[in-house]
Amino acid sequence: TVVWNGDTHASWPAFAQMIPAGMNFSSTGCPYWTVDIGTFFVKKGWAWFYAGEYEKGFEDLGYRELYVRMLQYATFLPMMRSHGTDTPREPWRFGDENSPFYKTIIDYIRLRYSLLPYTYSLAADVSFNGGTMLRSLAFDYAGDKRVLDIKDEFMLGKNLLVAPVTKPMYYEKNSTPLAGVERQREVYLPKGKQWIDFFTNEVHEGGQTIVVDTPLERIPVFVPSGSIIPMCMGNIEYAAQYEDAEWEIRVYPGENAEFVVYQDEGDGYDYEKGERSEFRLQWNDKKQALTISARQGEYQPESNMKMKVVLPDGRAKSLIYAGKKITVKM
Repeated sequence: TVVWNGDTHASWPAFAQMIPAGMNFSSTGCPYWTVDIGTFFVKKGWAWFYAGEYEKGFEDLGYRELYVRMLQYATFLPMMRSHGTDTPREPWRFGDENSPFYKTIIDYIRLRYSLLPYTYSLAADVSFNGGTMLRSLAFDYAGDKRVLDIKDEFMLGKNLLVAPVTKPMYYEKNSTPLAGVERQREVYLPKGKQWIDFFTNEVHEGGQTIVVDTPLERIPVFVPSGSIIPMCMGNIEYAAQYEDAEWEIRVYPGENAEFVVYQDEGDGYDYEKGERSEFRLQWNDKKQALTISARQGEYQPESNMKMKVVLPDGRAKSLIYAGKKITVKM
């Protein structure tokens, strides 16, 4: 069961409230949370809750900016869903292929697909181990008192720290341009780890607040040292394609790391009858080597898997995984 935050209205303050609401909800033990990307009520209407601020809907550049920032946020939620009333939300409504709004929407939809090996494995951890996908920073960094009341950053699994942009930086409503606005936001990085920028691979020490550039096409996302993120590459257009795509195993060194990859047929309930499998990715930081375990379980993909192991410093090695144990020295 996936719960969403209700039929909210389109405004920046309403968007900002969704982030702590989701963290609080997941803290109660409910693992799946999402929102209506773009909010449900975009315009003002007959009731007090029908309180959106964008009478022209997607034609308003201010709404386009809000929509894009919400979509970036939802890319890293347990479920990503665009939904609501008052205005169409198809990507092509937000400009032609050269529009920064359209291009950013497409890029983050593709990013969501590329993260399927990671998010699907997190969902399996929910089902079989009682795990939680959406995590307050206090879940994993409770020893750092500075994280205990942070309301605008969260973790997707243990390997992605996300800091959404919750203020307009380009347009107010009615397509009114904003002048003199710094397109940046502060991000606190918990102590005890190094943090690697997911998009640039720049490394930062934990225990400090940094200032991150936030043009329209980017929200801050960081990976803690000692993480592994499996991804599938290429323009994946639907979920069933991800196993056939080349996988990129991103290793973030600095300490040992492990991630369990889950696989099944992706549809139906045969996984409940044992048609599932998993394999472990284990990084030995001292040896600078990644070991991929033998696949355990009854489910077997139809073909061997093409993989590329990638480190933030640019080192990369390609391999074919046939379900048997293999070690890659980097």
